[in-house]
Amino acid sequence: MLIQFETGNTLLHRMDPLSKMTVLFCVAVMAMVLDHFSHQAGLLLLCIAAARGLAGLSWMRIARGIRLIAIVAVPYFVLTSLTASGETVVLAWGPLAFTAEALNAAAAMSLRMIVLFLSSLVYIVTTDPRALVTEMVVRLRLPYRFAFGISAALTFIPLLEAEGTQILAAHQVRGHRPPKGITGRIRWWGRFVTAVLLNALRRVQQTAGAMESKGFGAFPDRTFRKAVAIPWWSPWSAAAGVLLTLLVCWIV
Repeated sequence: MLIQFETGNTLLHRMDPLSKMTVLFCVAVMAMVLDHFSHQAGLLLLCIAAARGLAGLSWMRIARGIRLIAIVAVPYFVLTSLTASGETVVLAWGPLAFTAEALNAAAAMSLRMIVLFLSSLVYIVTTDPRALVTEMVVRLRLPYRFAFGISAALTFIPLLEAEGTQILAAHQVRGHRPPKGITGRIRWWGRFVTAVLLNALRRVQQTAGAMESKGFGAFPDRTFRKAVAIPWWSPWSAAAGVLLTLLVCWIV
């Protein structure tokens, strides 16, 4: 599965979830503040280096993640390049004109999408949802119902991915392949998405029934079987990320 937590002993696996979430938020802020495509490209290279060196993701998995978000980023780049206004014409072809300002805005936004998705992927892969719930309740004093909702969302993402893979395999076994033509493909993907959503609703009902049978929410407080170990360097890394973000915002 692409979007799923995996146990490991890398640096980001050992980092506690809240400090890691702070760094993730800092990356998101810097991605929103930087508006030149070269800055976004540099931030993307840093995210790729962190995914490979600090999180232990394989090059194949990083490429799969980039390819997944590129389905949205590439069409956005084309549309923005054609519709955004600008003065410096770089390329003209009949009624179409590409300006430097439009290309910069399109490339920056497309790379921003990839940065946000890849950084979130690294967080999900290296963060145990149970540890995240424990820290949210124990350190942030959030209601455990709210924390469990976030944990359930992170847990359901790989389940939905697995459901989609199984449905595609079942269609291929029965000889139901995506038809040719735009209309046929839209109808086929509509049926596929409907099947995934129906299975998701079924899982939600099963989870709700299991929670109710176990008395979830009957008590104001909740205990946890396992405490989260916080390395000494983890809060300092989060603080360094905040300072770096403030410096970037001040320079920009």
